[in-house]
Amino acid sequence: MNAEILAQAMKDCGLRFLGFRRGTGIPPYIAGMVTSCSPDEGRRDRTAALDDPALVPKANAGWFELATEFGLFSVDRQFLIYVGLPHPDAVDDTDVEGVWGLVELLDDWDIMGAGCAAGVTGSRRGRPAFVMSALDGSVFVQGTVWQDSIGTAVLPNPHRVQSLREVARLNVGKPYRTAAENEDTLAWLAR
Repeated sequence: MNAEILAQAMKDCGLRFLGFRRGTGIPPYIAGMVTSCSPDEGRRDRTAALDDPALVPKANAGWFELATEFGLFSVDRQFLIYVGLPHPDAVDDTDVEGVWGLVELLDDWDIMGAGCAAGVTGSRRGRPAFVMSALDGSVFVQGTVWQDSIGTAVLPNPHRVQSLREVARLNVGKPYRTAAENEDTLAWLAR
């Protein structure tokens, strides 16, 4: 993926791209499992109905409320966002490696509208599909489309969630995981 094209797409939705980050100790594939966790495991959601005329503004507000309340942003409003890059041994376009992009939230942002339309945070306007993490991995945030709504799910203290820890343990050393993913997984399990 061309970093300049990615940086421009992110800027269009209100994110400043600060580069790729590997070796964070935060496995992106685990962060992408927030919606598989239950409220009993700490997950909290904000949704907006698909037929709501204010779908995008309401979904943006829900994302920002959860992100702020649960500490997604650093002091400098930075956080990590999942970026799919071609896998080093890719056979075709579907073989991607999940890496983190370090971003800063700008004053004028639109995660659920322009971000989705640009393919940065979703597939089209109002159709989110994103994975985010605080810089220290203390909270994961996922955007998704449900049957009749869109929204954001947040999971604080994900390293304490047993279902995620079990998935991580089962993934260590698998041939479809890169060396970097294995290192991040082992570091995450050591928390």
